[in-house]
Amino acid sequence: MCVAAALIDRDRRRLLWLSKGLGDIAYRAAALGVMAHTWPGWQIDWAYDGLGDVLDALEEDRRQVRAPRSLPAPDDIRTPEEFMAAMPQFHFDPDVWPPGKELPRELPLGPIALRQADPSAAEPTCLVTIARDGRVRAHMVQGSAWTVLEHGAALQERLRTWEPVTSWPRPATSGVHLDVAARMGGVWAATDTLDQILDRSQWPGWRWQVWHDRYVKQLQEAGGGAIVMPAPDLADGLCRLAEQFASHQELDSGTRSAFPLLDVVGALSAQAQRRGLEMHTSTDGAFAHRPMDLTEEERARVHAALAAYRDTLTAPQ
Repeated sequence: MCVAAALIDRDRRRLLWLSKGLGDIAYRAAALGVMAHTWPGWQIDWAYDGLGDVLDALEEDRRQVRAPRSLPAPDDIRTPEEFMAAMPQFHFDPDVWPPGKELPRELPLGPIALRQADPSAAEPTCLVTIARDGRVRAHMVQGSAWTVLEHGAALQERLRTWEPVTSWPRPATSGVHLDVAARMGGVWAATDTLDQILDRSQWPGWRWQVWHDRYVKQLQEAGGGAIVMPAPDLADGLCRLAEQFASHQELDSGTRSAFPLLDVVGALSAQAQRRGLEMHTSTDGAFAHRPMDLTEEERARVHAALAAYRDTLTAPQ
């Protein structure tokens, strides 16, 4: 698992990078647009296939960064109910693992149960469009394209009972399109990488296209009338990037939360010692963030890049 990586190729003047903390299409577009000015003369590439793309660039075998696809099941746990009782953080899709079904010794890591997204919740969503019998149905699924595609070709049957969605208040963060008659699919993701997303064994006989972050491609394939959703607000993405750059130079939210936590732990430890008790604490996850030391010239350079990208958004088309 990796949340961010960067490969700086000085010979080719190429930056290949990824980060899973960029929020949405608009925010990442702002980051890439600003970097075009802070890295002048460089080729800035997004690693759509995650660490696989990084290893390709290094001429290494990408299989060494593929995550395991299964988890050993303990010998004394044989059913989904027993597994969830022992480890409540796991949830089994009852359609895939009905109660009482015996678990294999190697338990596949997925699929995760499909849940309809909540239009009022700001959460990752996957737009699923299914073209069948001359019609296109659209559904909004909570989670990512990975969550959806793990269900394999049975996905279309699982969504048959769902009511189609014709409009959505915000852009999706990923998408999957299925052309049932042609047995062709397309997938894109705005905030996540697409590494390991297509396991061909789960989609026998299907051909796939990877659309990177081109959400418009899915809307085109869906015929344009299946669902209406707003385009990403690029200006808003830039505003959020500028605000977070400024806040990053100060204390971030994690640091502000860590201080009172450490104060409380310290007070409890002192009380325990006064009463002759021994208290063991673990505060490994409570750390303070220290921003980079930027010179005034470096800050000014970033602000100039933010302004330059803003100008491209407001320039007449």
